[in-house]
Amino acid sequence: MGLFRRLTPLGVSAAALCLGLVAASPQHASAAPAPPKTLRLYVLDCGLINVNRAGTERYNVTPEEVGETRFVVPCFLIAHPRGTLMWDLGVVPDDTIEARARGEQGNPTATSEAVTPVKRTLTSQLAELGYKPADITYFAISHAHTDHDANANLFAASTWLARPAERAFMWEEGNTRVNRTFFDRIEKSKTISLDRDEYDVFGDGSVVIKSAPGHSPGHQVLVLNLAVSGRIMLAGDLYHYAQERTLHRQPPATEFSVEQSAASRVMIEEYLERTKTAIWIEHDFAANAKLKKAPAYYE
Repeated sequence: MGLFRRLTPLGVSAAALCLGLVAASPQHASAAPAPPKTLRLYVLDCGLINVNRAGTERYNVTPEEVGETRFVVPCFLIAHPRGTLMWDLGVVPDDTIEARARGEQGNPTATSEAVTPVKRTLTSQLAELGYKPADITYFAISHAHTDHDANANLFAASTWLARPAERAFMWEEGNTRVNRTFFDRIEKSKTISLDRDEYDVFGDGSVVIKSAPGHSPGHQVLVLNLAVSGRIMLAGDLYHYAQERTLHRQPPATEFSVEQSAASRVMIEEYLERTKTAIWIEHDFAANAKLKKAPAYYE
């Protein structure tokens, strides 16, 4: 979401990583779970960002309008009969969480400015479901800002679903909106280049990645068609607060392209209405609090 270019003006409060619940990695390899018969969506906990008035008003809303100003940082596992997809990968790398749990500093670039309480590693949450990072077929991020790709390196053996514009943005010289230590191992990963508006991940229309640029050059959203829960869009950072949408506020001035963001919002709103799709604003703390969390799932 671009929050970490400089966190101090955004008013991210000072707090320590919450490390007491970090689970140990499995000691022995085991087979991944059998593929589900129908599509499943798991919601994982990948952090929390505390934002004060200045940070909230950046998004053209006030604390009084939004009520809850914090940003939740979820990760999502999509399990399909033909494979698995990780969507968005957190804000603090697992190795930094584990280092802090041992009383070590870890990677200082990962947390020196980003104050994000993280209770468990992403790896340990996947292990509870029977998966290792190496079991994941595909991974994709809505965009490359540091609160969405901190654990990208865990999935270097998986196939990366990447838009060329975002990939170029990630390795752009002098780009302060990204942290290359989060994704330096995936540069040579097997990659499928998403060069069209929509990409059907598993070929049956149930998991579709859709272009929605503006927040970043290659920002994208994920559309799921679940047998019971219906159509759901994981909207990346198209919006940060629900009130941006309901109060019809303009995108923040700090977008990569305000014009593109505004156009993407119009396009997505028309798409949601036409296809009867529900939108999940990923950073929406109040909405996320009501969701089922792994090991429960949506199907």
